[in-house]
Amino acid sequence: MKVAILFDAGSDEWSPQDVAAVVANVHEVRDVLRRRGHEVELLPVRFGDFRWLSRVRRADLVFNLCEGINGHARFEDFVVGTLELTGVPFTGCRTWPTSVCHRKHVANTLLSSAGLPVPAYMLAQANKTPSEFPLPAIVKPAAEDASVGIDNGAVCTSKRALKKRVAQMLEQFEEVLVQEYIAGREFNVGFVGKRMLPIAEIRFDTLPDGTWPIVSYAAKWIPGSPEDEGTIPICPAELESDLANNIAGVARSAWEHLSDGEGYGRVDMRLSEDGQPYVLEVNPSPDLSSNAGLARMGRAFGWGYDDLVMQIVDEALTRSQSHRAAAALVSGVSAA
Repeated sequence: MKVAILFDAGSDEWSPQDVAAVVANVHEVRDVLRRRGHEVELLPVRFGDFRWLSRVRRADLVFNLCEGINGHARFEDFVVGTLELTGVPFTGCRTWPTSVCHRKHVANTLLSSAGLPVPAYMLAQANKTPSEFPLPAIVKPAAEDASVGIDNGAVCTSKRALKKRVAQMLEQFEEVLVQEYIAGREFNVGFVGKRMLPIAEIRFDTLPDGTWPIVSYAAKWIPGSPEDEGTIPICPAELESDLANNIAGVARSAWEHLSDGEGYGRVDMRLSEDGQPYVLEVNPSPDLSSNAGLARMGRAFGWGYDDLVMQIVDEALTRSQSHRAAAALVSGVSAA
């Protein structure tokens, strides 16, 4: 099988560490596919350069690792939409969940309308802070992922701090989300298609004093930082069966409501003081590195890294076949 691996070529603003992280994951996936006997082509994506598109159309499958263009996550939607138009099977979520989940306020609205628990939220406006918004609140970009824009100053405990943080963020990002801060335990639940992986907990016990227990940008992307070393994933999480079932039920409902159970993804959650799991985010096509959360959940499920990659390939091919069969059926009914 001919497989094209699509990835963001990056920008001049990327650090050597950013480039190395992307390339390392591309090579990991490439090596898995080659070990399984597939022919692999690496296709970087850049602004204004569409040579990758004609090459994609000659592939049997696209393994989509492109999380943006020139480092801008919001452009991931356009790449996925283009892949859908080619008709070539591709891994990961389709355009709808990718676009919706990149607009956190839209995803929250859809989840809330479906009766799923989400923290109070609002889109920020310059020079306007709601007098009744619950504090503490966390301020984050509404259209980014990978903890971009989140540091120890993201959590605000006063109206003054909230107003200042919102103003700072609006200088950097077009849309900014203000969300109620849920102070309890944090969990991640991964999915490949409709298959749920073991629940993971993020432990913050060893963070430095004065540091908010959140997964900040430094915790994710700066190895050896205090935030990184103080943010410890435990998988499978140590949970009583009733609580585990509750978390799993909410996570599955959120995942299937936004993705229709297709692609692969991760649901991030927090547990309130009264034991209610809240959905913080649904993350379509998250980091697939062998040391990232989804791979860790896969190992807890009994999959090696190669197994996880090939499960994602199988899901993409099966989904494509199902969609084609459904389209042929509808076409036949219409013709009749």
